[in-house]
Amino acid sequence: MVPVGARYEELVSIYMKTFEDSVKNINDETQYWLVRTMGGDFYKHYTDNDFIAIGYNEITLQDFKTLSPKKEIAKKVLQEMFKARREDANKARYAASQMYRFVREMKIGDIVIIPSSSSHKVAFGRIDSDVYEDSTNIYATYGCPFAKRRKITWLKTSIKTYLPAELQLIFGSRHIISEITGYGAFIDQYLNDFYTKGDKTFLVLRVKQQDELSADDFTLISDLMSLFNDFSEETKWGITSKDIKMKASVQSPGDILLFAQSPWALAIIGLIILFLKGGNYNLDIFNVVKLNLNLPSTSQGIALLIDKLNKLLNDSSKRKLMDSLKNKLDNMEIDAPDAIAKLLPMLQDTPDKDEEKNDE
Repeated sequence: MVPVGARYEELVSIYMKTFEDSVKNINDETQYWLVRTMGGDFYKHYTDNDFIAIGYNEITLQDFKTLSPKKEIAKKVLQEMFKARREDANKARYAASQMYRFVREMKIGDIVIIPSSSSHKVAFGRIDSDVYEDSTNIYATYGCPFAKRRKITWLKTSIKTYLPAELQLIFGSRHIISEITGYGAFIDQYLNDFYTKGDKTFLVLRVKQQDELSADDFTLISDLMSLFNDFSEETKWGITSKDIKMKASVQSPGDILLFAQSPWALAIIGLIILFLKGGNYNLDIFNVVKLNLNLPSTSQGIALLIDKLNKLLNDSSKRKLMDSLKNKLDNMEIDAPDAIAKLLPMLQDTPDKDEEKNDE
């Protein structure tokens, strides 16, 4: 039997919380780093073998264990160690600063970007280990001879000229390691299309159209917000489009960034786009509300997460609006956010499923 009244609302609330907990969360303390690859010589070695490294093998991790926890004192001692072992006073201060950054300031979960020769290619990765030493290749004539390393999971690669304009600015620094946390928001947006950070959730709509867009195309957002507000009014949710903020790149291609405090609000918008764009899904909500969705086009109807949204989007009075929305999505070459599609299986499993079977 389909739960009604307070019980149904309770199950919806449980599902919403489970869904929100599954949205990718980016730690507020994440730092972002540009790591050079010796003019691109080690770029492929790093990406093929899932690590980054720094030189100055004269200084070992055991040396770091003897250093003061205070940054400035530790760096001064590192300088003296470097001078004593390499007799290169001119580079001692720089080497100490770069080693300290690699060993003590970088941390697991931080994001790194590495460029190839002339920064033609770039790879984005996540640090997955503390610093370790690997001396197996330090005398080899090929590959990277640097012993101090960190394991990396590579997340995405690109050609530099394909990056958003803001990210193309980060390659000006010539240091071995540069902190680029000031560009963190742009990097998050480039790597993810649905995520939370701090007290906000972000949804990225990627406009891939290379040609000029009409002014009418940009009414896409107001049309989406109109549907969202209708849903909110129907469910007495209390969240409206006034609670959703937006930033947009004026370029085409470019990104439209929506953000709000409610992950669920942006999930609804993402799901509207997902089903407007078409797809095939079989969903079983709470093991009691069954939706069979076959969505190659808007003309065959749209069913979404819960019956009220399903009813809203199947309202014949809104057919014209939805057809117009789909045309704008197609014109702007906006696809459904990948992360939203990947979260759909959450509809199949909720904490109360077994309990609900017993209630039938």
